[in-house]
Amino acid sequence: MLFGDHADTRRRDRTIDTLRGLLVLAVIAGHYAEITDRTSFLTWLGAGVRMPLFIGLTGYLFNLGGARSRPLAVTLHRYGARLIAPWLIACGVYLTCATQLTPLALLAVPVRPPFHFWFVPVMMSFIVIAALSRRTPLSMLGVAIPVSIAAMYLLGVQHVVRHDFNGWMPDRRFFIFPIYFFYGVWVADRAIDRGKICAALVLAPIGLVWWCTLYAHPSASGEVAASLIASLSLICLLPGIRASAWSLPVIGGIGRHSLFFYLWHPMVFGLWSSAGIRGVPMLGVTILSLALACAWLTRHGAAARVFGVTVRTGPLPAREVALQERLA
Repeated sequence: MLFGDHADTRRRDRTIDTLRGLLVLAVIAGHYAEITDRTSFLTWLGAGVRMPLFIGLTGYLFNLGGARSRPLAVTLHRYGARLIAPWLIACGVYLTCATQLTPLALLAVPVRPPFHFWFVPVMMSFIVIAALSRRTPLSMLGVAIPVSIAAMYLLGVQHVVRHDFNGWMPDRRFFIFPIYFFYGVWVADRAIDRGKICAALVLAPIGLVWWCTLYAHPSASGEVAASLIASLSLICLLPGIRASAWSLPVIGGIGRHSLFFYLWHPMVFGLWSSAGIRGVPMLGVTILSLALACAWLTRHGAAARVFGVTVRTGPLPAREVALQERLA
């Protein structure tokens, strides 16, 4: 266990679920703001730290030792059914609804995912790199830092985004987000340091305030610096947040099924919008609809897996044990 005994670990898992739920709700609110006014301050506010923190949390929770102790095929198999398959299904549904489902679009999905689907392939690319590498978390972070910062300056962060390379290169987040994932991996590898947490508590609001000021005054270098200061400071706080063992059960429930909420909320936005619901009511009804659908799907295992709802299971499935034995 990462912290303490089993019961204490469960409390801290609920804390992480709550944090993940808050982040998913921030993503949904951010996309709602983009729908209503893509240039609004609310859209800008979350863009600098929301997904970097989500990527950093993924790195923080990634079991690096476990991934390196088994063949890569086993790791991919474990992610396949509960993450990659629902993501592919959702991509197919969205592309079909947008009348963009073509063989070329399907081939491009892993490197140039449509709509909001970039998160899964970007995250999986970092997981594969970490699993295959035999470098320490610090040395992987040492490589990620210059790569990400150079990509941020070359491709842009938010206001000043370069589109010159869109015709041939993968999604830019493959290049600008490694620093957050590998910083999360490094933070998880370190003991809790109260001095670093205190420093992060000071730097995080400075970065956030700086980011807010850039809404009216675009600056490529300023956006890089402000986003890095705010996001890295917030990721540094993760051990302290987890150790606090606080939770909000309803929000934690959303966090446990974060993939489902992430994949399908734009579709539900569209359905309610077509029914004539606009503004804040559309946001509230969308979240409520997703929660009700999620509760229903948890009672139907096969359908739940298709839509990305987390189904709690017992021991490792026999077919996965057999796969591990064949590939060991």
